[in-house]
Amino acid sequence: MLPGLENIAEDELVRWIETSIADNANIHGRGYQGHVYRFDGGGHRLIIKAASGRGALRWLRRALLRREHRIYKRLAGFRGSPRCYGLLRGRYLVLEYIEGVPMRHSGIADQKLFFERLLEYIQELHRRGVAHADLKRKDNLLVVDRRLPCLVDFGAAVAYRPGFAPLNHYLYDLARKFDYNAWIKLKYQGRLEDISEADRIYFNWTRVEVVAKWIKGNYLRLKHRLQKRRR
Repeated sequence: MLPGLENIAEDELVRWIETSIADNANIHGRGYQGHVYRFDGGGHRLIIKAASGRGALRWLRRALLRREHRIYKRLAGFRGSPRCYGLLRGRYLVLEYIEGVPMRHSGIADQKLFFERLLEYIQELHRRGVAHADLKRKDNLLVVDRRLPCLVDFGAAVAYRPGFAPLNHYLYDLARKFDYNAWIKLKYQGRLEDISEADRIYFNWTRVEVVAKWIKGNYLRLKHRLQKRRR
C-alpha cells in the first residue's frame, strides 16, 4: 500500500494500470518517458506515468521515471507541484492529479500574484537542491483557478549533488539559470526590452540559449525564404 493511498489496494491499482496499458485506455497524455494515465477511485484522483516501448527503450524510460521519482522525494511537502505517492512496483510513478490548465491554453486572472508565486516556487526548488530546467515549455506549468502556478514534469530536472561533482554542479547551475530566464520570458512574454530594474537580476543569457536562439532564428529565416520561393 502506498503512503497516503490507504483506500486503494496496491494490487488493485497495479491491475488497473496494466489493464489500461493493454487496452490503450484511460490515457491522459503522452510524453518522452511514455504514457500518462488518469485514475479516479477510492476517493483519489491520480496521474500515473508508465514507460512505453520495448527492450532498451523501455529500460531507459523506466530509468528516467526512477530518476524523476528521486526528484519528487526531495520535494516532499513542496506546495508548487503535485504530491508524489511513490514508484509503484519500481516502474509506475504515481502522482496527485491537479485540476489545472496548461499555461499555453489558460488565461491568468491575476498576473502579479501568479508570477510572484512562481518566483517563490522556483526559489524554494533551488533551496531544496532541485532545478526544473524546462519551465520554458508552457505545458510544464499548470494554471490553477486562473491564479496560481503548479509545476509539473520533472523529467529534465537536475538535482544538486554535494561533494566533488563538477559536471553535476555545472549542469545544476545552468539549469537554475534556465529556470530564472524562463520566469522572465514568461512574465514579459518575450519582450526582454521591458524587463524592470528589479527583475534584471534574475535574467542571465546562457551560451546554450544564445546558440539555440541563433539556430532557431536562422532556421526560421531559411524556412521563410523557401516558402517565398514556392509561391
